[in-house]
Amino acid sequence: MPTVADVARVAGVGAITVSRFVNGTSYVSAAKKKKIQAAIDKLGYRPNQAARILKGHRAKVIGLILPDLADPFFGKCASAIESYASAHGYMTLIVASKHDRNISNNEVSMLIGQRVAGLIVVPSLSNDSLTEFLHEGIPIVALDRPLSGIAADEVVVENLGGAQTAVEHLIGHGHKRIVCVGYDKESHAVSHRILGYTNAMQSAGLKPELRLSIQSYEDALKLAKQWSKSPDRPSAIFTLNNVATRHMLEALREVNLQIPEKIALVAFDDLELAKLLSPALTVVRQPAVGLGAQAARVLFERIAAPKNQESEFGIKLVLPVEFIIRNSCGCTGIPAA
Repeated sequence: MPTVADVARVAGVGAITVSRFVNGTSYVSAAKKKKIQAAIDKLGYRPNQAARILKGHRAKVIGLILPDLADPFFGKCASAIESYASAHGYMTLIVASKHDRNISNNEVSMLIGQRVAGLIVVPSLSNDSLTEFLHEGIPIVALDRPLSGIAADEVVVENLGGAQTAVEHLIGHGHKRIVCVGYDKESHAVSHRILGYTNAMQSAGLKPELRLSIQSYEDALKLAKQWSKSPDRPSAIFTLNNVATRHMLEALREVNLQIPEKIALVAFDDLELAKLLSPALTVVRQPAVGLGAQAARVLFERIAAPKNQESEFGIKLVLPVEFIIRNSCGCTGIPAA
């Protein structure tokens, strides 16, 4: 197995210079970096992470805490983060809190024990355990929603405005009774989407109607059955995320409530096959890949920054969303985008 000395010999530099390059502990000229990287590639050298950790260095690993691995949106974010980290020579350790406090606390302890260099987290529970990262000097970036009470960087999307635009579109179709369907109302992202829905309804003089316990197909089916038997059912639905959307689509099909003939639907977040559905789904599209990539960029800037140059206050990036009009809202003749 090649060693630091072997890399130094092939690159024509000193072993200390190779160590500095591998550990990122001090300045190495661009010319020497190029020679060292070429030698590493030629020899297939891999730094001994265990030895680095024993010497007090951070592992070349970042942590990523998601609330739910089953949500395709977070899957896209994670893929973008992993790709960015890999391009910078880091691995990504991905865990899911599953909205469980004990699981989350155990994951935080594990990541700290692994001496990760930084953390990207989608907050879903109390932030108390995350303060341990700050005490250890490990940078944190909040993804999709902010970390309350912690001065961490955050990368989010325009949830409120996107939701308001979607509901205003349904109102423009003449819908008076539009129901907001989903779950996780305590989260920052979902609460802002609910606020956007409520703003649009109240501005039009309409009464908001919330159904915020739809977390499973069974929940959605129960609601759809109630509507199918009622002559006073809503004429449109606004779903808060793609998990709720998927459940509602399946439930509405089961009770034969055709979209948009019997009930229109607009969703927050785009599904992978949304444009191939019949009818194609009108959505608020989030830049999932861009969100993950921007979160990773901010984190690696923090990791690379000298300690005395780190900002005490977190930065906030708000990425725009895109309203994609297809056919489930009632529009016709719209090519699926």
